[in-house]
Amino acid sequence: MWREALLFWKISVLKIPTLVAAFLLILFSVFTFMPPFSLPALLFNYYLTFSYVVFMSKKYIETEGNPSTFEEATNSPIKFLYSYASETIGVLVAQFLLTLGAILFALIVFSVGGVWSVIKPLFMGGDVSWTGLVLSLVLSLFVYFSVVTSFPIFFGRAMLRGKGFSQTLSYFLTSLYAEISWKTILNWDYIKSSAIVSLITLCLLVLNLLIAFITPLALLAPAVTLLNLYLLYLFGTVASFRLLRF
Repeated sequence: MWREALLFWKISVLKIPTLVAAFLLILFSVFTFMPPFSLPALLFNYYLTFSYVVFMSKKYIETEGNPSTFEEATNSPIKFLYSYASETIGVLVAQFLLTLGAILFALIVFSVGGVWSVIKPLFMGGDVSWTGLVLSLVLSLFVYFSVVTSFPIFFGRAMLRGKGFSQTLSYFLTSLYAEISWKTILNWDYIKSSAIVSLITLCLLVLNLLIAFITPLALLAPAVTLLNLYLLYLFGTVASFRLLRF
C-alpha cells in the first residue's frame, strides 16, 4: 500500500494542479500576517489544501488506481478548487470535530502518564526526570501515531463511500466504530505501510519546521505542508480503496 501511495504522490508532485495549489498557498500565507485579512486567508488556505487533497483522492478512486488514467484526470490547473467543494467542507468540519476529540484524548493520556509533572521542571528550572522525559516522549509519539494513522483512513473511507457534505461528514465521523477499524487492525500490510508513511510524514514535518525558521525559505513551508498532508491522506485513500471496495 505504501509503495502505491508514494507512486501516485510522486506522479502528482510536479503536475500543474500541485504547482498552482502550492503557489496559491504561498501567496495567501503572506496575507495571514496582515490583521484585516488574517482569518479569511487562513480559512482559505485550509480549504485550498483540502480541496486539492480531496480532488486528487477522488480521482484516484474514480480511475481505480490506474496511473496513466489518473494523470489524465488530474491535468486541470484549477478544477480542484470547485469540483468537490461540498465534500471538502464536510472533511474540514469532520476533522475539526475529531481534532477536539484528539486533544481531549491527548490531555487524558498525558495526565494519566504524568507528562505535565515532567514538563513543568523544564520551564521552572527544577530537576528533570530523564526516565519521565523518555516516557513523555513515548506517550507523545503514541498520540501522534494514533492521530496520523486514524485521520487518513477515516478520510479515505469518506472519499470512497461519501458524496456531498452530509455523507462525507457522516462517513468520516462514523469511521471511529465502522468496519474499517477492525480491517486495519487485522491487516499486516496496512499496519506496516501505515508505519512507513507515518515516519516519512514525520520527517517531512521536521523538515517543514526547519524551513519555517530559515527566513529565505520560510515561504516554502505551506507548500511542504501541502505535500505532507497529501501523502498522508492519499495513503488513507489507497488503503481504504484496497480494503473496502469489495
